[in-house]
Amino acid sequence: QMQQRQQQPPPPQRQDPAGSQHQPAEFDHAINYVTNIKHKFAAEPEKYKAFLDILQTYQREQKEIKEVLEQVSTLFADHPDLLKKFTYFLPDAVQVQAKERLDRAARESELRAQARAQEKAAGRRQQRRGGYGAEQ
Repeated sequence: QMQQRQQQPPPPQRQDPAGSQHQPAEFDHAINYVTNIKHKFAAEPEKYKAFLDILQTYQREQKEIKEVLEQVSTLFADHPDLLKKFTYFLPDAVQVQAKERLDRAARESELRAQARAQEKAAGRRQQRRGGYGAEQ
């Protein structure tokens, strides 16, 4: 854990008393979000790296927000919680569009998870009744 602390950048200094109090809260949300992703994908570090790559490419190349949303929606397709919170990284001008797109992707993800759970439950019920093909 000591090594993890050394790898993370130090928190920003908030010495500007005239500055917005809104900005540090957003920054804290973003840092917490990235940390959450890092922990969630500890067993899949390529997903964490892919997310960082998406952010860096967006910032460096000024990609269309639609393309960024598509990439994030694909990367986090099975993680509606992450999809909903991604808007912390986006400029205010695109927040509404992004929220609509990410909320839709999150709903689709939740529906897929529900369908998988129902299929799994149906399979267990079938097994309790004698397994597949028992009517031979």
